[in-house]
Amino acid sequence: MVRLKIEKPKKKIFLIVILFFVSALTAQQVAPVANDVLQTNRMIDTPNLPQKSVATSDDTTSLYFNPAGLGYHALQLGYFYGRNPTNKLDDHMVFLNLLGIAFSTQWRLGDTQEYARRYTVGMGIINTPFFSMGTSYSWYNSSLSYLDRYSQWDVGLILRPWRRLSIGAVGRSLNEPVFRGEIFKTNWDTGVGFRPLPGKYTENLTLSVDVNLSSKTNWQNLSPKFLVEANLWPGNSLYAGYGETNGAFFGLRFAQYISQLSFHMSTPSNSGTFMGGGILIGRERYATGITALGKYLEVHLDDKVDEHKQEGSLFISENFTFLELLRTIAMAKNDAQIRGILVTGRNFSGGWGQAEELRNALLDFQKKKPVYAFLENAGNKEYFISSMADRIYMPESAMLDISGLKADAYFIKDLLTKVGVKADFVSLGDYKSAPDRFTRSEPTKFDKEQLEALLRSTIGEIKSAVITGRLRVKEEKIDSLFERGFYSATNASKVGLIDEVAYMPDVEEQLTAKATLAPEWKIPASKYAKTLFYDDTWGEKPSIAVLVLSGEIMSGTSKSDGLFSRGTIGSDTIQEALDEIKDSHSIRGLVIRIDSPGGSSLASDIIWNKIREVKKARGEKFPIVVSMGNTAASGGYYLAVGGDEILASNTSITGSIGIFTGKINVKGLYDWLGVKKHTFKTHKNATLFSETESFTPEERVLIREQLGEFYELFLRRVADNRGESVEKVKPRAGGRIYSGKDAIQQKLVDKQGGLLLSIEIAREKAGVDENYFNLQVYPSEAKDILALGNPQKLLLPKILREATRLIAKTEDMREEKMLFLMPYDLTIR
Repeated sequence: MVRLKIEKPKKKIFLIVILFFVSALTAQQVAPVANDVLQTNRMIDTPNLPQKSVATSDDTTSLYFNPAGLGYHALQLGYFYGRNPTNKLDDHMVFLNLLGIAFSTQWRLGDTQEYARRYTVGMGIINTPFFSMGTSYSWYNSSLSYLDRYSQWDVGLILRPWRRLSIGAVGRSLNEPVFRGEIFKTNWDTGVGFRPLPGKYTENLTLSVDVNLSSKTNWQNLSPKFLVEANLWPGNSLYAGYGETNGAFFGLRFAQYISQLSFHMSTPSNSGTFMGGGILIGRERYATGITALGKYLEVHLDDKVDEHKQEGSLFISENFTFLELLRTIAMAKNDAQIRGILVTGRNFSGGWGQAEELRNALLDFQKKKPVYAFLENAGNKEYFISSMADRIYMPESAMLDISGLKADAYFIKDLLTKVGVKADFVSLGDYKSAPDRFTRSEPTKFDKEQLEALLRSTIGEIKSAVITGRLRVKEEKIDSLFERGFYSATNASKVGLIDEVAYMPDVEEQLTAKATLAPEWKIPASKYAKTLFYDDTWGEKPSIAVLVLSGEIMSGTSKSDGLFSRGTIGSDTIQEALDEIKDSHSIRGLVIRIDSPGGSSLASDIIWNKIREVKKARGEKFPIVVSMGNTAASGGYYLAVGGDEILASNTSITGSIGIFTGKINVKGLYDWLGVKKHTFKTHKNATLFSETESFTPEERVLIREQLGEFYELFLRRVADNRGESVEKVKPRAGGRIYSGKDAIQQKLVDKQGGLLLSIEIAREKAGVDENYFNLQVYPSEAKDILALGNPQKLLLPKILREATRLIAKTEDMREEKMLFLMPYDLTIR
């Protein structure tokens, strides 16, 4: 099956469909055959199946109704049994659809020795939400000579230009077969489906009408088939209709998990009643409201938390992103087969912004279903996330560590001095202390002030969460609990920090005793997310794009994590993604997810300009909403002010509006090693960034002038976005970092909220229906199989990891020259 993205050629497809309809006027209608003991004419053109219109058929039975529908739900297996007690006929039908290539066989047996078998193969040739095309070929084996070796070739089309409208056409008997001495001329079954209900109820009612067209068709002898289908509750429907061939007919479909049971009956006027039932099994979950065996969704805190989507390959599996985790929890909230959530694990690898977003997602889930936590060990972050649970369990040997927060800042001036290296930097802003790690042995008072304020804000969020989530923990006792810090599971239970000392089998026994659950009573979130829900919508859905900017901002292409460096946001890569978003008319809004401490001032400005270019090209009706992750500081904040609205978690880190540049002078190291360097130049500033010379006073004046221009540009960008003057912005700049909560108070951020809320705001502003849209995530990365992975996992002392990474950063400055970068790569624990 070939899948094509059809957008511009829609007018051509409309013309093709019209031509198919017109060509039907030259065809001849099929006539019934008299004295047919097996009613083989009905076997050919009126299958004993749950009825569908040629415009609405899109499951495996499309092989009979309209093969254009084979690509919509392209992995299904079905069996149907039918019975006509009056004429004593039995039908057995088996269907198999493998990725749009389908096969079926039908056995019809009579009360005598007569029999007929039908074999059909088909495939979806083109399949898009807007247009699909397919073909099928049937041949027969029968004890009746006039049917034996009869064959038929059909071609079908489905056009779905709108959520409410579907148009179908099937050319029957294109090979003009002979049946009982009569040539079956090509004829056309045409149909229209319409869904009249508004909004979220659109898919609850479908009206359709089919008409067979031939050269003999006129208004007087039209014989339409009418069908009405109503969804009684999620995944279950009732249908009824009438047609001259079928008579009155009705049926019921009952869905459970990945299967759908059906019962149907038709009452043709010139034969006995046909009754039947069957089952379809596929890979897609039905959104059923009835469940026999439920499960708990397991959110495992130890799983890696990635913002970027990385494509799988032969050797590397596709990753499970943080956005996918949040959406999975939201999806499970409305899934009747998910009874609750069980949070497990020991060490959450994400940052505080992600921890807060995850906790809020669990709180939203808890409005409808319970949340439990089983923690083998827990620190500040893990307990912050889990403190909202209905019950918290820990095994007897577990430890709870809520001893407060710390943030380590490493200074390597003395290390550089020992090896004959001197750092030479120029920065603007008292709080722009990024170079201090190279040039000082301890933080400045400004640095201490901003770091202590950040810790106070974060610990305040943790305390508030614990007081709200743990009813036995009183506000007046919270500080004493954190002062002690370390608790065994038994002691944590005594003071109300957890509910019960228990092991996983005990937890399983408690949770499974409350309801009938599946044998595998819990399912990991990453596995649950891979199960697709059965999508019965029509047409091409509008999309909201999510652009993920994670890492340091640099020129060129984006890079994955390396040995001594984190991944980068490459300006070339992001410009390409933004161009694609700008040119796609199906994308109605953009959410920019930022998790970056900053980086190159040049690359930051280029990406900012491209964001504004998208806004200008798409207009005011195209919203651009910014979602701050763990960090969106300095250059990360520069990117944020390219959006229309900025959201941050209370524990996010942002601000750091400032700039610096510098170099590392290694002349002393060269002398110690016996390396002699001779430089030849044509102009005096050619050695401005030479690694063997410090800046002269004249050079420092020149650099400050250049930095001043870039700093003023930064301030203007912020002032324009915030609707303020540059003078009003300056007191909040100077390189100072803020928590998300403080940034909201400082009016650098618009409101508190995470990624899901940002998507919701973008969707609402774009006027997109909440039940009818897709998310498109950019950019998608191919994982380098030679990459050495997360540098945090290296078995090196933290000071060595930090020192080698800082030295590596100086290489970036040789190319980028000026950086919008926050003071530290902060890890608050």
